[in-house]
Amino acid sequence: MKVNQICILALVLVGAIFVAFASEERGIIFTKEDVKQTKSLDPSTADVNVSFEDAKNKLMSENPEVIDESIHGELIDDDDYGVIWQVSSRTTNGKSILTGIDASNGERHFVYDGSKNVLGNGDISKDDAQEIAEKYIESRVSADKISQIELEDVNYIEPAAYNLPGTYKISYARIIRGIPSLSDGIQLRVNAETGEVSSYRKRWSMDEGETALINTEPGITDEKAVDILKEYMSNEPCIGEEKASTVKVISSNLVWKEDDKDKTHLAWWIRFMDSSFAKGDSYPASVWIDAHSGEMLLFDYFRN
Repeated sequence: MKVNQICILALVLVGAIFVAFASEERGIIFTKEDVKQTKSLDPSTADVNVSFEDAKNKLMSENPEVIDESIHGELIDDDDYGVIWQVSSRTTNGKSILTGIDASNGERHFVYDGSKNVLGNGDISKDDAQEIAEKYIESRVSADKISQIELEDVNYIEPAAYNLPGTYKISYARIIRGIPSLSDGIQLRVNAETGEVSSYRKRWSMDEGETALINTEPGITDEKAVDILKEYMSNEPCIGEEKASTVKVISSNLVWKEDDKDKTHLAWWIRFMDSSFAKGDSYPASVWIDAHSGEMLLFDYFRN
């Protein structure tokens, strides 16, 4: 392996521990800086308001096709959602459902419903999928939270095999003080044949009290952030000044970003390419730079 390949691999490995919730299109929808393991809890000693029977009944009420005897549940302390019942089951058509239900208030945080992956009679348009997603969210999210989300993407995903349906992946970003949070939001998948929602995931963890203490007017411009990026690249032996001088900015946006200690920053999220990218590359590199201090929060620069 060449020295420059080793250097770039090292950068990728450092960046990899910071990034999660990446979309299949390789555009980052949500990010979370330190990936932690979930922890199983003992239901007999844990202080919870929602019992396994409550979680089981909620699953069955929303999914009449579920086979009662197939339902299994585990109480876990999840890094994203806190203490939840993670409940799995099978349906009458032999498919599986996995859901996460808050053990304190019974709220459903996510569901992955394999029972809906069946072909239907008609095609669902992009607009139809968005409307379905919005109605689904309205039925499960409070009005105050709905007012804090903004549509980010509606992407069609081709089926993995000829006998499977296509899927729309629909993403909403959480907006705090007019600025999107990269850790929080809602994602849904809609079956492009039947219009059924096959998965739903909501994350709402960023502390608004912490963001309230941060000035939303950046202390440095995005042009200054680009200068910081170029200087950083110039000082990396496996990148160097020659590539840094060819940086082409694709987009620059202000976002809320958490670091590896869960501290929230107002950051410039800059997508860019340089001379090492092939013509037509659809996945740019990304960097997140504190919009007040100029600190480099994350440098995501993957090259083949």
